[in-house]
Amino acid sequence: MRLHRLLPFCFALVFATGLRAQDNLYTLHDMAPLWLNAANTGAFAGSVRVGGIYRGQWYSINGIQSPTAYLDAPLPFALRKQDWIGVGLSLVNSKQPFNGMNDTDESPVNADITENFFGFSAAYHLSLDKKRTNILTLGAQYGSISYGGEFAGVLDQEGNIASAPGFQTEGFNEFQPTGNNMGSGGSGQGNNNRSVNDLNVGLKLKLLLDKKKENVFEGGVTMLHLTSPERRPIFMREGVTNPPDSMGMNPINPGNGPRELRERKPAIHAHARLDLEMSEKWRLQPTAVFLQSSRSSFVSAQVWGQRNLRKDLDLRLGVGYRTGDAAQLLFGLDFEQIKTAISYDLTVNSNSRQVTNYQGAFEISAQYIFNIYKKPEVVPTILCPDI
Repeated sequence: MRLHRLLPFCFALVFATGLRAQDNLYTLHDMAPLWLNAANTGAFAGSVRVGGIYRGQWYSINGIQSPTAYLDAPLPFALRKQDWIGVGLSLVNSKQPFNGMNDTDESPVNADITENFFGFSAAYHLSLDKKRTNILTLGAQYGSISYGGEFAGVLDQEGNIASAPGFQTEGFNEFQPTGNNMGSGGSGQGNNNRSVNDLNVGLKLKLLLDKKKENVFEGGVTMLHLTSPERRPIFMREGVTNPPDSMGMNPINPGNGPRELRERKPAIHAHARLDLEMSEKWRLQPTAVFLQSSRSSFVSAQVWGQRNLRKDLDLRLGVGYRTGDAAQLLFGLDFEQIKTAISYDLTVNSNSRQVTNYQGAFEISAQYIFNIYKKPEVVPTILCPDI
């Protein structure tokens, strides 16, 4: 299949627009395959895949953290012999501080807000030929989003945490332990047992462009939050936002406003990737990812170069750019079934630089593929000495 025939499909995937939401998307997006697209579930050669990413940013300002972990496996059965099914689970966490106004008395508030997603995913890999070289995959991910928070207290005029005797609001009740009115120092750990269901679906196409060079194209699109789950917490006043994160998005603080402001609208991830042989030792891997949020949208374009150092050992180096936000430095090392990568986002947006003081974000990730082999059954053979 010629490369130029794929270009319209690539542009349709990467620059699709019109849907709105707000979601984390990692710089090392290929190291979070189930979060990028549920159709990636079970899309690898091996028995079990386990991995995760830790993302941190702006520690001297707000200390946003976004770790994720996942596990998936292909199952050796389907409707047809050349097809297979993938199953998996993933956990995505996000923690960021809130410095805004209390919705009740408009006093300054300091709190840490956490959001957790835990979900199960499944994918059906439909092979378009008997040799499994061209595959169309449909995946779905279903789980729950839970919200929590740690209330640090009311801020004084100098921005320090002050005690808040008798402080009590409807919103903070959702985070406080029963009977805690924050009257002994203005700090406490809250409990929020509320959770909402969430549904994501994805489609992915994988094509073998050149069998001898093992050149491959992958592209997919994901629809997220089809159930329009309601966002929490609700104690932030409507219109108050934190500084933009390293992806250029301002977290929404929906407050006690109308339901349409708290609902998480359906969103879209679109991605495309090429894996091309350049020489006996080098491979080139350009990628592009698109995300549309309720606050902004961006395209993240990356180019990886993979150098084979010796058998089962590859070095990966790359650069990238997220539109209007950050330049990306990428590094990876693969050894047998282990795949590792790190990245650093260097803020280039002038507005973000004023907030972050030129601080960026980093990610560290690892992935391991287990191979479970079936022990062969050896049929004993009796040799006749007369032969």
